Amino acid sequence: MLTSLFRLIYLFVFCFSVFAATSSDVRPESQQTKWKAVERGFSLELVQVKDDYVRAVFLARGLPGDVVEKVSRYCVFGTIIKNHSDSPISSRLSGWRVVTIDGVEHKLKLKADWTREWSKKGIAFRWLILSEEQNFDAGDWIQGFSTIAVAPGKSFDLHYSWKQNGKTYNNEIKGVTCASASKN
Repeated sequence: MLTSLFRLIYLFVFCFSVFAATSSDVRPESQQTKWKAVERGFSLELVQVKDDYVRAVFLARGLPGDVVEKVSRYCVFGTIIKNHSDSPISSRLSGWRVVTIDGVEHKLKLKADWTREWSKKGIAFRWLILSEEQNFDAGDWIQGFSTIAVAPGKSFDLHYSWKQNGKTYNNEIKGVTCASASKN
């Protein structure tokens, strides 16, 4: 019964997000919030990731403790990008910006930044972090972690862009909030 209710709620949120530019939802089972924006066939979903989960995932892949701790201090999101259109779409995370409530603009810490840092320590790990450049044919999608040097619990607006049919589109998701720090 409860599972059916959650499916119904998820279906409602999904259907609503197809018609609305942006929607947000709190997952009752984990108390994590997710945001989704759909425009011109480009879909972006952000799901809060708690620092404990980040630690568990990176430790399970054998990364050293100091590297794991550094990543877990970032604001981390599970990020899903989909092309729901009939034409190819491309996006570059290097052009995306986070603007905190105090007006300060932040860049995402990209996969290339992490791998450059890790390679200096002899770590060849390249998985989990979302690639900075994506090209999507109709129906393609990708998911991975995106990381921002913003404090736990802090809110911001995400400004992002993509290209489709030779034109650049811009959108924003307002009021995104980093997951709160875990109580250890």
